[in-house]
Amino acid sequence: MDKQKYVFYILFGLLCPAVMGIYYVSGIGCINAIGLEMVIGILSSGAALLALKEYGGTRKPIGHWLSALIPLIAIPLIPVAMISHSGLEAFLARGRVPFATMEGFAIAQLVLGVLMFRGLIFKRGEGRLMMPAIGFVIMSSVLRIRSAFINPARILREIGLQKGQTMLDYGCGIGMFAIPAAKIVGNDGVVHALDIHPLCIKTIEKEIRKRGIANVKTILSDRETGLPDESVDVVLLYDVLQFITDRDSLMEEFHRVLKPDGRLCATAEHLEVSEFLDVITKDNLFTLVEQKRKVFRFERN
Repeated sequence: MDKQKYVFYILFGLLCPAVMGIYYVSGIGCINAIGLEMVIGILSSGAALLALKEYGGTRKPIGHWLSALIPLIAIPLIPVAMISHSGLEAFLARGRVPFATMEGFAIAQLVLGVLMFRGLIFKRGEGRLMMPAIGFVIMSSVLRIRSAFINPARILREIGLQKGQTMLDYGCGIGMFAIPAAKIVGNDGVVHALDIHPLCIKTIEKEIRKRGIANVKTILSDRETGLPDESVDVVLLYDVLQFITDRDSLMEEFHRVLKPDGRLCATAEHLEVSEFLDVITKDNLFTLVEQKRKVFRFERN
């Protein structure tokens, strides 16, 4: 399923010059637009082929880096190149439709490039995940945009997080949930923000210092939390489980740190729901209580 992103990316890279050719034959487009898109298409498709070769283990994802960078550069370059070649008057007269088409393809490639990069990053395994700086920037940008749509504070309230509780945000990323959770649990509560990537931890630590938040504790770890037995009220596993290799050990760790009346709240994104439920309820460690929107809530057995 993940490799379909590469196919779609390459398809977009090859399809746009063909569409521009049709525009040219019909009198809508101009030859310079076709030439520009031919260059962009060749570069981006070549980057995607290189990225596909890198998929699943390389430590230097050059192809993935270029797959995001090429369309990112192309988006502002397209109008500049078209106007400089044909002039503003010709651009306004017959270049707006080709411009909109090329921009649409470039934006689609950028989105797919980001998804491809993200897929490579998290498929390196949970043992020693090292993300290049550009990858972290891309991931951070995606998460910030995403947080504006999903409303993390609302989700936390819906799962029942309360003042004075202790929460473990496992795979905390840049703190999309950890920061609002700190406000909900208040000074009498604690939020443990755990992630495998040092840049995620540094980002959260910088943010809590800037905001003067004292009840967020960061943990840099690939799995073990280091927390005492039965010390956590809520474990949040939001859009993370698909990246975990040793899921059985992770469930055992969650069972260990949760209080007897604690709950595990998780999402089944990028997994079949049946597979997701089998992983969490295996060995009768947890029982499904309810589902609110995308979040499943489990109680500790």
